[in-house]
Formats: sequence, C-alpha cells, structure tokens
Amino acid sequence: MEKKEFRQIVAVANHKGGVGKTTSAVNIAACWGEMGQKVLLVDLDPQGSASMSFGIENDGNEILQALQKTIALPVVSTQAEGVDLVPSGPHLAIARQRFTGSIGKELLLRCLKQMQGGWEKVIIDCPPSLGVLTMAALWASDHVIIPVEANYLAMSGLKQMVDTVGSVENDHPGIAIRAVIPCRAHPRRRVHQAIMKQFEKLFPGKVSPIIRENAALTEAPGYGKPVVLSASKSHGADDYRLVASWLLEHLARTAS
Repeated sequence: MEKKEFRQIVAVANHKGGVGKTTSAVNIAACWGEMGQKVLLVDLDPQGSASMSFGIENDGNEILQALQKTIALPVVSTQAEGVDLVPSGPHLAIARQRFTGSIGKELLLRCLKQMQGGWEKVIIDCPPSLGVLTMAALWASDHVIIPVEANYLAMSGLKQMVDTVGSVENDHPGIAIRAVIPCRAHPRRRVHQAIMKQFEKLFPGKVSPIIRENAALTEAPGYGKPVVLSASKSHGADDYRLVASWLLEHLARTAS
C-alpha cells in the first residue's frame, strides 16, 4: 500500500515500560516544532500518556472509531508551537482484541493516508508492548527510534526490538532502527560509560546524545507541558534539544 506523502513517519517504540519512551516522543516533537518543523504526534498508547503530557485528557474513543472506519484520525492543536496531536485513552485498548491479522496491521497506515495537514514529521508513540498497535505503528513507519534506559538489563529488550523490526522488514522493506536514545544516563559514571560503548557496538553510528536524569523531565507531565515549555532552561530541555537536532540531521542523511 502506498503511503501518504509525509516526509518522515517515525515510530518511537520499546516493549518495556518506564524507559523514557513517551517522554522522548513528546519532547522530540516539541523540540522539532520549536525548530520550525510541522509535527503530528500520534498517541497510540491506551494509557494516553503522551496526551496527558500536553494537558489533554481523552477517552480514546475517537481514535478507536477512526481506526475501525478507516477514516482520518482526530487531531487537536497543542500549546507547543508547530505540534498537533492525535489524542488517545483507555477505549483504544479494545483495539487489541478487535484488530487482528494483516488488516489490523494496515489500519493506522490507511488512516494516515486520509489525513490532510501538511505535517513534515509524524511521530507515533507506541504502547509498551509488541501487540497489534505497535505492529500497526511499525507497519506505517520507515524510521524506528528506541529510547532505552542506560543499564545492562536494557540489552535483552533491545535484542527483542531488533528481532521484531526485522520480522516487519520482511513484508515492509525500508523500515529500520534509525536511532537508540539512552535515557536516565549519568555521563560520569563508569558503568554508564561502559553501557554506552555496548550500545555503540550494537548500533554503530545510531546512538544519540544522552538524556541525563533530570527532575524537570519527571515534573513536566504534571504541568501538562513538554519540558521545553515547563522548564525551558533545564538540563532535560537542553538534552532533548540536542537529541532532536541530532535526529534531524541523522534522519536527513538516511533519507538521502
């Protein structure tokens, strides 16, 4: 199936929870918007964490209905410059039982083809699982970004993501893991320096600058804002601006 002509569709995925996945999706979107990009963030997690990170509560029924009817996804504006959001909530969990097989994995892509908005980037925040919603996100995307906590236990999770993307690639040529984002890292700790070397060995040239442990990142969802709005001068905001800039250049090279 031919894609709608978005410049780039990016799935932010990790089957493990609590690794900085939604934090990364939300703040990369906000940083890209700050840099002049027009971005659509798709909250594909029934927990609705990306939506709440923008201060938006949603029951998830509209996105569920859009997927069922194969129509354009619901879009709301956000307070972040250049960023629109497809909100989600608990009703979307029904999709796990309702959408199966080859039709299920194509539903998100079919809906995206109906969209009119002129977005340069589409970022999909996937659920912390490898179920039908994550598979639909991977099927719709060409680029996969994996936020990962900077510890040794993350290695096994990364291997599973590599295997999953590889299985999708059999039917969806062109999809690839483009970046790994080390989160909650401490650059001066020897153990984290060693872990970073392992990441770079596994994904040469694809490891982004680190996201340091930072209280502002934890507090930002409580304000209903990305950290670049709630604490613009914090280490968290600085780190995500650096990662977002690196990603823009990195993805541009892979597309050329």
